[in-house]
Amino acid sequence: MYAGINLLGLTVALVSFLAISLYIYHEWSYDRMYSDSERIFKINQEFISGGEKQLVGTSPSILPVVLREEFTEVEKATLVFDLGIFSSAMIDAGQGNQEESKFAFTDEFFFDVFDFKLLAGQKTGLLQNPFEMVLTKSTAERLFGSVANAIEKPLKVDGRDYQVKGVMEDFPSNSHLEFDFLASFKTHRHGKEPEWSPSNYYNYVKLKPGVSVADFEKNLAEMVDRYLGSDQEQYGFQTDFYTQAVTSIHTGDPNLSPIKPGINLKYLYIFGVVALLLIMIGVINYVNLATAEATERNKEVGLRKVMGATQSQLFGQFVSESMILTAASLFISLVVIYTLSPIISDWVEVPLQMELLGSPVGLVFLAGVLLAVGFFSGAYPSLILSRMEPIRALGNKIKLGGGAWVRKSLVVFQFFVSMGLLISTFVVKSQLDFMREVTLGYDREQLVAISYPYQSRTKMPAIKEEMKRTGAAVSVAQAADMPIHIKAGYKIFPGGDNQRELMITGYAVDPDLVSTLNLQLLAGDNFTESDIQRNQMEDGSEEFPILLNESAVREMGWTAEEAVGKRINLGYMSNSIIKGVIGDFYFNSLHQKVGPLVIFHDPMEANVLLIKLPAGDPANHLAALEKIWKEQVPDRPFNPQFVDQAYANLYASEERSSLVFTIFAGIAVFIACIGLFGLVSYVALRRTREISIRKVLGATPADVLSVLALDFMKLLGISSLLAIAFGLWFSKNWLQDFANQTTIGWAPYVLAIATVLILAMLTIFYRTWKVYRVNPSQTLKSE
Repeated sequence: MYAGINLLGLTVALVSFLAISLYIYHEWSYDRMYSDSERIFKINQEFISGGEKQLVGTSPSILPVVLREEFTEVEKATLVFDLGIFSSAMIDAGQGNQEESKFAFTDEFFFDVFDFKLLAGQKTGLLQNPFEMVLTKSTAERLFGSVANAIEKPLKVDGRDYQVKGVMEDFPSNSHLEFDFLASFKTHRHGKEPEWSPSNYYNYVKLKPGVSVADFEKNLAEMVDRYLGSDQEQYGFQTDFYTQAVTSIHTGDPNLSPIKPGINLKYLYIFGVVALLLIMIGVINYVNLATAEATERNKEVGLRKVMGATQSQLFGQFVSESMILTAASLFISLVVIYTLSPIISDWVEVPLQMELLGSPVGLVFLAGVLLAVGFFSGAYPSLILSRMEPIRALGNKIKLGGGAWVRKSLVVFQFFVSMGLLISTFVVKSQLDFMREVTLGYDREQLVAISYPYQSRTKMPAIKEEMKRTGAAVSVAQAADMPIHIKAGYKIFPGGDNQRELMITGYAVDPDLVSTLNLQLLAGDNFTESDIQRNQMEDGSEEFPILLNESAVREMGWTAEEAVGKRINLGYMSNSIIKGVIGDFYFNSLHQKVGPLVIFHDPMEANVLLIKLPAGDPANHLAALEKIWKEQVPDRPFNPQFVDQAYANLYASEERSSLVFTIFAGIAVFIACIGLFGLVSYVALRRTREISIRKVLGATPADVLSVLALDFMKLLGISSLLAIAFGLWFSKNWLQDFANQTTIGWAPYVLAIATVLILAMLTIFYRTWKVYRVNPSQTLKSE
């Protein structure tokens, strides 16, 4: 039984450890597959205005041109323009339009910086001419049947003719780049005439060997003075460019708008600690049972020593037993993880690279795990057994000294870890529940978003009216983004009624936004159709009505009522009149506080329809909306997205973390409880005669349970106190990443500790009941 418990505990711990290790390796390995990846950097841009700093992950289209032509330390430079930031693309390969979101423009230097394998086509001159395109392997097979069939084939993108000039391997899962289509940037307006504004492009540079990054950034600062110095003086802002190692993009600042969602580096450290703790719990099971069982092997040890065995030979024997058990556990673990890897990959949404375990590095890693776990499992019990004195061992007079104290300490540690992981799980879940249920300041229930291309903007007013006329929609608004993530940045300059200068987020909408989102109008009035639109302004001097949120008004030092009618300077819109003030609503992740927001009357810059559905089952209403859409926009698929689902997707990383904590906290509790089962079994076996005597003298099951459970409950009480202290520390550190936090009461602590205590008591009770049921005559007949 003891061998079985140890085998099970170590196997479960090793499966968990290997799964977490593969997950961490995958996340750490991002963008390390490129040749000389340590010399590749992304260029981020920082804007400074009025003492406020804003760092963004994109920069101007002219930057790589200047870097290639004027910087001797630059080997290559390229850019990527992710069209998905603004809209999807309509692709027609001869079977009708398909909506594609993974579409980007890039230049002819892309494959010099990122050396992805080209499966078909010539690398020389690739993407050098307008209307050329490279497809990924899976996309070529999906559209044309095979890689070979795709080459030189025509492809329509938003009605314009392109030609496929190359097919590349699929972007690997551990690349921050993730596209199906790469089109020539020469097709784009800024590809023909690159400029210093706007900063909508991901720019990358590959430095020459031996170049100092610090020196390169100094030259970037000189470049800013050379090209943008006069503009900075005229408009009162400052900008700088900074490098970011391509290998750190995935674990870097999520506010830099990476092409592909990343992960907080802190989570990887946490998962690594969890993996080590699970292994330690499995090892502790072995140590506890082996040291407890050591008294049963004293005659064996004494006899071996009398026959000439040395202490080192005995130590080696018992460590070898541990190694053999660990090897068996590792073998079973590999079989289990190979079998479960598809399920685990779906859980964590990351492919586990099982082939790594069979690589030379993987085999060395497994050998290291085997030696480390085997040695640390067997070292302490082996030391105790090998030090026994032969005469005392054969005379059955051995007492293991500090062995009991060590076992108790290890039990405390096991259950501290189990309780701590459960508390962490409940804390993470509490914050996620808070984010799901928090009042965002607008109504996202029954709210659907449909993106549309710039070319279809003139059709939207008629589509809106038809949707409302048929009853398929209660209200419809045009907006530049979904309200969960508004991206455009602007600046308020001194010069109006305000003397405060600040950065502000901008939102282009039509007058129906306030009613569609059910925003709270604190003061003033909403837009009307007669209000001038931003695209109708000729020189920016016209009175231009805007709405501000209460955070922006508060930054200005006004109340909502005082702000109405004030003038502010928004650069080109220098004569902006505050028509109304709306209540704050969350327009970004809850990791950030609500900031200043200005809302423009500018439906021509919108690319999303926000549709409020009637109450009830949305299926019928969506069917009616689809019919209208197909009649009005026949060349574009109807792809609605519920805003509440899109909001939930903002916290995918936290959801995965919660799932990982839940799974592995359960595993920790399981391993600890089977270890406790073995230890209680051993104690019960050693005290069988005592229990029989107590039973003869009238002891009830509760009396026997209290005798066996008292010592263990004391240990669990100590574990509980340590777990509470850990939980308080974890709560503080976990929640500090969120500007908007839930309040953690005592419920997570009580629930976690109670769960573990109940499971531990059930374990003790089961084993005690088994011993209590033994007939005393069977155990006392020899007395």
